[in-house]
Amino acid sequence: MSRILALALTFSLLSCANQKNINEIVLDYSDFGPQVIAYEIIGMEWWQWNDHGNSRPTEYDIRVVVYKNINAEEIKKRYPVIIEKKQDYRYLKYQDAIKYLNSKIEEDAMPSVTTLLRNTLKKLNMVFDESKS
Repeated sequence: MSRILALALTFSLLSCANQKNINEIVLDYSDFGPQVIAYEIIGMEWWQWNDHGNSRPTEYDIRVVVYKNINAEEIKKRYPVIIEKKQDYRYLKYQDAIKYLNSKIEEDAMPSVTTLLRNTLKKLNMVFDESKS
């Protein structure tokens, strides 16, 4: 009897280990297009704690956390904004990201941007594997 129980437990653990249970993905600000359109959903492409960007061209390492099936507060704990470390995250619900991407892809204002947005959409669909939702 104990062998059967041990075997059942082993199979149970293996099946859990093989399931994809991803709740978030971290992307670059640029994955959502140039600032001229991306600001609508993730803000301006400068540190969120500043009123404006640098007058000289400056690279800001801004990351975007797209999340699904998890509380926003939990995501903010996992990916905190830390001014001293210049650690800047923007948080975006999966459904909002999909809606934004589909809308901008449909507009097709600039082929290179549309291609970029399609690639971002593919990343999200691969990570969150919509067939399991």
